[in-house]
Amino acid sequence: MSQLNKNNSIIFLTTLYLGLVLAGATPQVLTFAALTRNFDVQNEIEVRDDLDNKPDSEELESFSKDDFPVLFAELLKEIKEEVKRAKISLPIQTDFYADGEFHKSEFSGGGGISSTVSNQNLSLVIQNAINQKFQPKAFELADYDCEKSKNIKIKLEANSADLSLKISFTKSNAELFAEFLNQEFSSSSVSVENALSKKLCENTKATSENNQVVIVTRLPRGSLDELLKNAKAESK
Repeated sequence: MSQLNKNNSIIFLTTLYLGLVLAGATPQVLTFAALTRNFDVQNEIEVRDDLDNKPDSEELESFSKDDFPVLFAELLKEIKEEVKRAKISLPIQTDFYADGEFHKSEFSGGGGISSTVSNQNLSLVIQNAINQKFQPKAFELADYDCEKSKNIKIKLEANSADLSLKISFTKSNAELFAEFLNQEFSSSSVSVENALSKKLCENTKATSENNQVVIVTRLPRGSLDELLKNAKAESK
């Protein structure tokens, strides 16, 4: 990008020089004009390069409104409500996963979810969260790759240690964006008042792998079991 801007600058300076010559400008005026324009172009290149490496203001605002720990907390609240209604029985399955891969281009999109969740209602709640919460958010943050396609992966997995949410998506400057996300998670863990959301923000980490941003949120199994037991107690 910088090389292209430099080439454009050379063309501009040549045009400017010929114009001033035809207008009868002195050599001193020509030198001053060229140096001034070169300085402005260099500043323009440096500022543009710096901005290209940062999320834009709309992206920043959008992320702060409904980041993944908050969406994860909403899913847990929905599961809790289903337990209170006796639609999901306790204890819930120890080991399970719901794994989805999705892609979107200018004219098409697709993907699907594979799941080992045995309880039908729990499976439905999880798949709805993937399709209606996590997937749109991931596509919103993802960038198109060289083939003009956005690709995301979403996996919710439970075992005896924790319940985890892993989301990955294509992103330009993935490493810088992961650093930005970690700053947001750290800031949210301090400012958020809800105890569950605070715990999820504290247990969320973003990393980068080539052109992929990977976000992992973990909730200890003990915290999950306590949340659901309280839900059952509230229903009595």
